[in-house]
Amino acid sequence: MKTKKQLLRTAEFEMVVDDIPFFVKATSFQTYTMETQYRVSVNGSPVYIFGWHPGLQRITAIDAANNIPPNIATAIGDQLYSRMAA
Repeated sequence: MKTKKQLLRTAEFEMVVDDIPFFVKATSFQTYTMETQYRVSVNGSPVYIFGWHPGLQRITAIDAANNIPPNIATAIGDQLYSRMAA
């Protein structure tokens, strides 16, 4: 059975939130439902998964609610939307 090769895009960017610099590395991937999600590492952290949240109408952390402060998750989601999803 042939499988469609996934196209992975990686973006690296720096951002400042509340006067604290962050280095973000994000790689897009598609889920089995063909939804685009992102593997995100912040300052070399373990990978967090970000994706579209239909209720909030934005990209946000899916599995890191307790590990990433909400203002940082929002800023990363905004950057992902403007850099990779558009």
